[in-house]
Amino acid sequence: MGVLNGRQVLRHGIFAVAMGAVGAAASIVLCLVADAAFGLTERAPWLLFCLPLLAAASLALYRWHGVALNTTTRLVARCIRSDEHLSAWLAPDILAGTALSLLGGASVGKEAGALQMGASLGQLVGRPFRLRSVYRADDERGRGSVGMNAYAASMGMACAFSALFFAPLGSAAFVVELTGYRREVVRHLPTILLGCAVAWAVATAVGIGDVIPPVALPGLSWPVVGDCVLVGVVAGLAGGLFGGAIDHVQRATEHFRRNYYLWAILGAALFVGLVVLCGWQAFEGAGGSLLAAALDGRAGSWDFAVKALLTVICLGFWLRGGEIMPTFTIGALLGASCTVMTGGDAALSAAAGLAAFFCTMSRCPLAAFLMACEIFGFTGAPLFALAVGTAYLVGRGEGYYALGATSFVRDLAHRHRGSRSGHPGSAAPVAVTPDRGSQPTGEGCARDIVDKIVDASRSDAAAVEDELEMRSDKAAK
Repeated sequence: MGVLNGRQVLRHGIFAVAMGAVGAAASIVLCLVADAAFGLTERAPWLLFCLPLLAAASLALYRWHGVALNTTTRLVARCIRSDEHLSAWLAPDILAGTALSLLGGASVGKEAGALQMGASLGQLVGRPFRLRSVYRADDERGRGSVGMNAYAASMGMACAFSALFFAPLGSAAFVVELTGYRREVVRHLPTILLGCAVAWAVATAVGIGDVIPPVALPGLSWPVVGDCVLVGVVAGLAGGLFGGAIDHVQRATEHFRRNYYLWAILGAALFVGLVVLCGWQAFEGAGGSLLAAALDGRAGSWDFAVKALLTVICLGFWLRGGEIMPTFTIGALLGASCTVMTGGDAALSAAAGLAAFFCTMSRCPLAAFLMACEIFGFTGAPLFALAVGTAYLVGRGEGYYALGATSFVRDLAHRHRGSRSGHPGSAAPVAVTPDRGSQPTGEGCARDIVDKIVDASRSDAAAVEDELEMRSDKAAK
């Protein structure tokens, strides 16, 4: 990779330590605020009927600060892949928006809030450091500052996520896969790991985060292998449907009418009506109690479907909050329900379902595997590898966050085809996302998008259309 720039190495190291502390603090504040908000709902169930008003209030806060009303973790990840600046107001806005949604009992989590807060704070904290590439060759080619916005945001996301789940390895892998293995993120992975370790240490010392209860896992045997494969197949199919459902509802609302206030109020009203009429109060919130019940073998056979429906309504109709903890909960409930067919261990099936469902929804298999190992113990690594690997192979090519690790796999395949054809120069570069840090809008950006459309496969078309819409909206503004 070339000679290192010692001064930049030092700056990156200090930035990683500082961002680790800031990310942990952001995660702790988010946990305290979100848990307090949902605690009020549990003590005052009538707050459920305030959800439409609370949803509109969170959008009004976004508009007041000039943050796009359709900002989601997926949009933030897309901006990072394009090396764009993020608003500093995103951190307090997603914090308040998540708290307001949970105050009304919405089926959302706070993990996406941690990711968005981390991305915004990462760029904010990174500015005084004047970060450039740690490799002198990049400076010599005039590329020293390219991708630093993406790197700083990725650092913040990884640190906040690491503190929230006490999972530094899985968090680092998640941002790498989430950003499509962007070159600048991969090359600075050591400092991202350092930041994640600092955030994990701070959160562990304080003891505040999303604690998922451990489970006793059985030893490796053929029946256990069969259970993991079956859970992987079911989660692989269902996870793609879940992520696709959220995506299709969001697309449909934007296509019909771009009035996010209207959709948020309607979605909140629909959620309230279903909860009241069907008696689904137990499915409000992120679902931590449901997850614990699934791991303890006390889940209902169709609980996963109810939780998935309510989450799709909340997120599809633009309520603020996250999809990751609900995804974990749905996956665990789905895995536990598979024991009806297999008669296997409910705790193992729930843990495997959590990892497999998250893998296929996000298309981030390495992150799903590592997080499962860090949460439930590395003794279950072979079992989680079976479930996650099966789910990744069975699931749809594009996840809720776009291609994820699939982009890296396709890049390797393209390189292999190029080397076999005798034209190694035709292999794709490591960075699957064009570097557009110096030209975020205008003719250069349009040229990049056209190139992507020409080179993309049919399964990439949806992601390209999303990016084109996002940039056309910005140009219109």
